Amino acid sequence: MTQYKLIIFDFDGTLAITHQAIVSCIAKTFENFQVAPPAAEQIIGTIGISLPNAFKILYPAIEVTEIPQWIETYRSYYRTEGEKQLDIFSGTKEILQLASQSGLSLGVISNKHVNFVNSFLEKSQLHTFFDLIVGDNGEIVQKPNPTVFYSIIKPLFPELDNSQFLVVGDTAVDLLFAKNAQIDSCWAAYGYGDPTQCLALKPNFVINEIAELAAIVTN
Repeated sequence: MTQYKLIIFDFDGTLAITHQAIVSCIAKTFENFQVAPPAAEQIIGTIGISLPNAFKILYPAIEVTEIPQWIETYRSYYRTEGEKQLDIFSGTKEILQLASQSGLSLGVISNKHVNFVNSFLEKSQLHTFFDLIVGDNGEIVQKPNPTVFYSIIKPLFPELDNSQFLVVGDTAVDLLFAKNAQIDSCWAAYGYGDPTQCLALKPNFVINEIAELAAIVTN
């Protein structure tokens, strides 16, 4: 039996295929403010990073005071158009079923707005697998800061020690979150993370498709 009792999943690029929606809605946001949008590859490189920081990276000339309006515009496009473009990675539901049947608790922690995460998980009929769903609500301290682990997750699972938690994520933000929280990590190499950055953080496991998580769950 696996040593892990709670698996914490990232959302974008780990459970859900979201890059097309993100690229499209970021580009539309730039166009809305009459600024030439960055290349798709640049946008994909910011997936997992908080929206304020992503816009600063993609558009260094942006004024700090303008960022909230850009974020609201992006979320409006995502709400009306982006959500229609989302899908889950093949094998996701089967892995969640296996983990749940094996007695593991499951959680999601994302820097995406929590309403979008909840909405997609409900539409995909995955919501019931999760004991915990944490996303950006304007109040939490986002990944890679470990505050959410110690202020929200640990108190909900006081019987577990750090060796019993596992983070599964596709970007350096996820792996650094695990490292900062002093818990194990699994790099979802099929997602959107930069291989050099992610491998440099020395994840405990690497999977090339979500189905490979079965070996960890049942070990």
